[in-house]
Amino acid sequence: MPTKAFVKFKKTITRCGDLVATYETLHHQHQANQGIPAPKDIVRAAVVLAVAALDAYSTDSFAEKLVPYLKKYKPDQTLVELLHQAGLDTKEALTLITMERPLRRIRTLINNHYSTYTTQRFDVIDQLFLPYRLKNITQNAEAKSGKTSLKKSVEKLIARRHEIVHDGDYNGHGKIKDIDANQIKNRIGHLDILVTNMDVILCSRIS
Repeated sequence: MPTKAFVKFKKTITRCGDLVATYETLHHQHQANQGIPAPKDIVRAAVVLAVAALDAYSTDSFAEKLVPYLKKYKPDQTLVELLHQAGLDTKEALTLITMERPLRRIRTLINNHYSTYTTQRFDVIDQLFLPYRLKNITQNAEAKSGKTSLKKSVEKLIARRHEIVHDGDYNGHGKIKDIDANQIKNRIGHLDILVTNMDVILCSRIS
């Protein structure tokens, strides 16, 4: 069964696809002299939303699987250190003894810890899932797809997101860069495949 984080991710990716499809419809209408020029910022919005979906999935799925993992496995030092960083010190641990649902409190700590956490780099995502003894989850997700350039394509999508968010998608001469709707649609599809495989790997590890 997929994670709730993945279900939310799929909803967001569908919205991204709808944005690109809307642009394509407007563009075709304009070519047929039936409408105004289609604003390519619609496609840029899809890029930003897609990368946000990756970010949310990574942190949400980790937090979602924490309690099931602790019920099934003993935490290693990496997870112990993470919990400490999230606020599970000696005082908090003693408080848990009196709680009816201590594991829920631990998950809340993790949620708060990652509330402003950014996971838009694959090395950061891989590091995030190490406490679950899942090494190189993004590389394994790519290998599962059979597409050797999957991560590279998604990395380009992430890089474009940064250009849009931080520079308004302008080049060094102050002109707006062109953006290819079909290329972006393909890259969003690659992101969908990658996250789908990540969720399969995660759920296989922690049912």
